[in-house]
Amino acid sequence: MKPFIVMLLVLSMGKLNAQFAGSRGMIKAGAGYTHDFPGLNGYTLAGEYSFPLMEHLLGSIGMKHANMQGYPRSNQAFEFTRATTLDFNLYYAPLRTETQLFRIGLGYSFSFYNIQRAYPIIVDYSNGKSTTWPTQQSQGRTTGINLIAEYELKIPNSNFSFGVRGALYKAYQRTYFIGPMIGYEL
Repeated sequence: MKPFIVMLLVLSMGKLNAQFAGSRGMIKAGAGYTHDFPGLNGYTLAGEYSFPLMEHLLGSIGMKHANMQGYPRSNQAFEFTRATTLDFNLYYAPLRTETQLFRIGLGYSFSFYNIQRAYPIIVDYSNGKSTTWPTQQSQGRTTGINLIAEYELKIPNSNFSFGVRGALYKAYQRTYFIGPMIGYEL
């Protein structure tokens, strides 16, 4: 059922874009701080193509690569999350002037991840307890909903813009992201 809904969403984006083809699309790229859970932090690289659907509604297709690592549970066990996502987003732009734009968005991600986690094994000996932290690697796919907020400032007399993006998206589990972005209007 999910693939059908995503396919319907993509087709409707194309249909709406064909009806509102007077405006141009935009290519955006950004990087920023990503937080998976306490002690597991890193960066995300993002790229996106957005296009107008209606006056205050935009659609976008994008990709992200997240790399988070650290020692969150023990200094003995290195853990990481590495994920690449394919995103389909819809943005609503409630606040728009000639030079500034604020967007909120809702999207759907298809994530391909590789993780390494450590879980404690506690052994109770007669003379005390011993804890070890063996690591386990896993890879797979998951899907989830994205929540996005963007503020963009357009450079006057130019096709370039810059701004900041904050998001809650699905990498392996819910992941927080904030960082700068740059855009080029086609």
